[in-house]
Amino acid sequence: MSGRRLARALGTAGVLGLLVLAAGCTERPDTHHRPGTNHDTVSGPAGTLLPAKGKSRHERLRQVPAKDAPAVTVTVRADTHDGWNIRLDVQRFRFSPDSVGGAAVLGSGHARLLLDGAEVARVYGDRHHLPSADVPAGSQMLTVRLHADDHTVWALDGEPVQDSVPLSGTAPPPLGPDQEQKPAGRTLDITVAGGVVSPEPGRIEIGKGERLTLRVTSDTDDELHVHGVDRSAVLTAGRTATLEVLLDRSGLYEVETHRSGLVLTQLAVR
Repeated sequence: MSGRRLARALGTAGVLGLLVLAAGCTERPDTHHRPGTNHDTVSGPAGTLLPAKGKSRHERLRQVPAKDAPAVTVTVRADTHDGWNIRLDVQRFRFSPDSVGGAAVLGSGHARLLLDGAEVARVYGDRHHLPSADVPAGSQMLTVRLHADDHTVWALDGEPVQDSVPLSGTAPPPLGPDQEQKPAGRTLDITVAGGVVSPEPGRIEIGKGERLTLRVTSDTDDELHVHGVDRSAVLTAGRTATLEVLLDRSGLYEVETHRSGLVLTQLAVR
């Protein structure tokens, strides 16, 4: 090989080496599982993944030492219009909505709301509104559980990191016959089938302070999320999920599915 060709080859190898080195020096581990794998096979260096004990992957416990374990305290107050306002006070933890489905990173993730043990919503910030329509009659106990980005549950001493409060005594008082009922607002029906959104995604003008009800039917399990107001709902294949949002700030809000990454519509609030 001539001197010129040898220099060119060495130069190319050097550039490739730098690219590989840069790719390996990101701030966080590889965040999304590859085709043919699932969330169980994606794990970062955080904690110890405990045996499954027959539970689903969303119930797998990821145990960490007490000094690193996150903590959460939940406060629930009745909303004057509908449902409940939920506040999450967390320690050694940050919400990371843009990394959901990725590798577990110590001290980050999302929360899930459970009513009497059944999941009703996922939470990506320290505030959440739980509408009455999402609460089955007779529900007694609300639990907030902290999850890692790979959907495993943060755990301490073999127990999930969570907090629970009774809903009894926090329900908003029923409206009397002489009290004004809240306006019906607007309802938007959306269908997702085979990765196609119907009606075709566009931009919808919404008045500030207007109440919007989203009714979304998907042919696969997913999650509905309204960015900017941190409202979400679980999508179960073949069933219609209802999510009510009160848009009281001007701006542009995207409605999307978290798992498939589909934009369902944009809400322009003026």
